[in-house]
Amino acid sequence: MAGLLLGGGVAASSLPCNPGIFILLGATILMGKLMWGMALMAAFAIGFSLPLAAILFGVSLGKTSCRWQKADAAMRVVSGVLLVGAGLCLLAVF
Repeated sequence: MAGLLLGGGVAASSLPCNPGIFILLGATILMGKLMWGMALMAAFAIGFSLPLAAILFGVSLGKTSCRWQKADAAMRVVSGVLLVGAGLCLLAVF
């Protein structure tokens, strides 16, 4: 029940403020490709939920999160490269 409340609160408060979901839905409709749209929505769902899960696990696993701080710079670089790559891919498709 707590997970449902937390997830519902996140969905109710941040999804309307985040245009990413609407951009993905619009791109899917314009392309008319169902499987590509499903892949985009799955990627969005994973990308949206991973930071929330990391925060929740970081709060509950204090000493483990201290170890992950050393890898913070590498994770930022990798995620930045992935974001730029995804943006270039979307630009190439449209």
